[in-house]
Amino acid sequence: MTCTDAIDTCSSRSDKARLVNLASKFWGLTSRIWNGTISPMKLISKMLTLLRPDGQSLLSGPRIKPPWLDNWFSTPSLPELARPLPDGKLRLHLFSGDFETEDAAMKYCFHADGDAPEQITLEQPEAFIDTGFVEVVHKKIDARLSEFLDGGEADRMRAKMKGTNTLIIITEDAFGGFPYALVTTKTVYYLGPIVVDV
Repeated sequence: MTCTDAIDTCSSRSDKARLVNLASKFWGLTSRIWNGTISPMKLISKMLTLLRPDGQSLLSGPRIKPPWLDNWFSTPSLPELARPLPDGKLRLHLFSGDFETEDAAMKYCFHADGDAPEQITLEQPEAFIDTGFVEVVHKKIDARLSEFLDGGEADRMRAKMKGTNTLIIITEDAFGGFPYALVTTKTVYYLGPIVVDV
């Protein structure tokens, strides 16, 4: 056996030993959860410590974190300031949802009890929403989309809506110049931003 073969064999054994050690640490943590000595959230925290986002294991050595772990433990969007637009352009944020009636959709966007925020604002905690810049389109969606999107783009947007009956349009002005982040909720699906001519 040559010197190079010996180094490769040692390296291979070392990698296997690291994986076995990592597996035993994992099973040790999971057994503690069943015995009631560690909470589920602490287990996740410990696992993230074992497989840190920088790709280095606590056991040192090469990266052994599987790529799919990035998707499972990605951090939620943080509020950001929108990039400025050229003159004559406006950014719209579109949501879709299924509401039994137009009144139900209007209530979701505009009704609030006392000093409480509207439901749409409650479900978007990372955004200040001035509902004076919110529009609800119930059922007559194709006609409204064609007013600011060409035929192909309108068709693609309709396909993203997946048959839902309500379109909610929020103009950029609704956020009052503050940083924001918008998300899909149990009630509405965030279709994303689009830039249109004013």
